[in-house]
Amino acid sequence: MSSTGPASPIQTTRLPSGLEVITERLPYIRSVALGVHFQVGGRDDPDGMTGLAHMIEHMVFRGTVDRDAIAINIAAETHGAELNAVTEKETTCFYGRFPSDQTGPVVELLADIVTRPAFRAAELAKEKDVIAEEVRSAQEDPDSQCANLAYRAMYGTHPMGRPIAGTLESVAAVSEAGISEFHRRLYGPACAVAVGVGDIEHGQLADGLARLLEGREECRPPRRTATDPQAQVVLCETRKELSQVYVWLTRPGLQYADPRRYALSVLNTALGGGVSSRLFQRLREQEALVYSVGSFAEMYSDSGLLDIVFVTDARKLGRCLEVLREELDRLRRDRLSDEEFERARNMTKSSILLALESPSTRMMRLARTWQLMGRAVTVDETVEAYNRLTRAEVESLTDELLAGGFGHAGVVGPLPEAEVRRLVQGIGVRG
Repeated sequence: MSSTGPASPIQTTRLPSGLEVITERLPYIRSVALGVHFQVGGRDDPDGMTGLAHMIEHMVFRGTVDRDAIAINIAAETHGAELNAVTEKETTCFYGRFPSDQTGPVVELLADIVTRPAFRAAELAKEKDVIAEEVRSAQEDPDSQCANLAYRAMYGTHPMGRPIAGTLESVAAVSEAGISEFHRRLYGPACAVAVGVGDIEHGQLADGLARLLEGREECRPPRRTATDPQAQVVLCETRKELSQVYVWLTRPGLQYADPRRYALSVLNTALGGGVSSRLFQRLREQEALVYSVGSFAEMYSDSGLLDIVFVTDARKLGRCLEVLREELDRLRRDRLSDEEFERARNMTKSSILLALESPSTRMMRLARTWQLMGRAVTVDETVEAYNRLTRAEVESLTDELLAGGFGHAGVVGPLPEAEVRRLVQGIGVRG
């Protein structure tokens, strides 16, 4: 067992099965947030089986070797637990929140769900129908479809460009044999980290998981092809029934482990991450062109994105993009003022600290830093990194990222594709 520093509330243990167990004790609460995080996500789906990791996320709750779906739900609520799961581009997490005095039985239930799913044919058929409805909903929702188009514009045919839930065709193609083999290879203890935050005893959790996972098969993290963003491209879906245009602009950003991620977060806050940001103030407050506009940074193991997203009346798209170009040029030319830098830095720190009031958020964050950086990054370390950050570091990153413009985009709206491409491509490379 190890810890991250003197008297640290964070402890780690590597079990004989290869599972890493991390806990952060918060003695002022009476509950536990526990997640089992696997290093497998949407980018790891086999060719022709897009959505397989997401299918597994659903199917584990359909029944284990000894429990059916109803028994799982009854067991969870008997112990006051709320169970759920999420599949992302690079990870899948099965998690729960429950009273601390129910830790033993809930850990046993969660371990049973993630390690012994039955994948029964009848349940698989039902879940295919459920996920097909989810896929249709995403395709019909302009926001979701806009995001899917932007990812495909950036990554092309690379697995990172595929929708996590898959397509109607790929979901229908999933077989019992295929899903069972995929789970057997990639969902073993050695490919996972278990993180518990709250009123949790580290030794109790580690011992319980060691007993429950004894003798489980070894696994290796999936082999991944390196990301290689494609040439700048705009993907458009014309929908005549809409009156608004949904625009998602993106460009390459930073990997999660890049030490400049703190500068990127502050740059993003100043650009479009808050109500005092340049984009919100100009496009909404001054010009009244949009109801919603924002920017955000996404960071993965070997790539990253900086995104600008807004929705506007189709008649205002040209003016929106003109104003956006002006603001990007102004940020490069005039820089952030000292006051603007301090405000963005304080707001970035505040958003992190406020989010970490939630044990579930702390749990997710610990798992993410461990899987992408190989260690648990403490809150104090993060705050100190922001305190050391200088305006010059943010300016240097501004020059690097904004010089290339936002040449990749996904757009959904009523305008003809040719018109959208003409307007949006102008936001690309700037001199």
